[in-house]
Amino acid sequence: MTYDAHPTGRVTYSNPPDLFDPTGPWSIVASGGPFVFLAGMRGIDPETNALVVGDTARTRQVFTNLQRAARSVGLDLDSIMRLTVYVTDMAAHRPLVNQIQQEFWGNGPYPPRTILEVSGLNQEDFVEVEATLYRAA
Repeated sequence: MTYDAHPTGRVTYSNPPDLFDPTGPWSIVASGGPFVFLAGMRGIDPETNALVVGDTARTRQVFTNLQRAARSVGLDLDSIMRLTVYVTDMAAHRPLVNQIQQEFWGNGPYPPRTILEVSGLNQEDFVEVEATLYRAA
């Protein structure tokens, strides 16, 4: 869906077909000018629309979903300018997020990242990651 009357110009909202169905009234991707914003990705399997079982597998699915969302607009993980990570238990899940992020980025460089401990996430999940990407001209 494209929204031309947005105050910042042309903005496109989309839900890539190879990702999960949103769990509420929101879009997965918003694109405007050189910036792309990805909604919080969780470890939802696009084939079943259900959370992946197992902490490691679910966290890996989060980053796979980020990668798929970026590719849906012709970008990749190297286009990510900023990550925000939400976990429900910092001691338990921060090391796991670090491990899986290294699987996707190798030895770096890594995008700037903020990680926050929150009291709860949708569907009683334990990790969610949102991203801001930049599309070079």
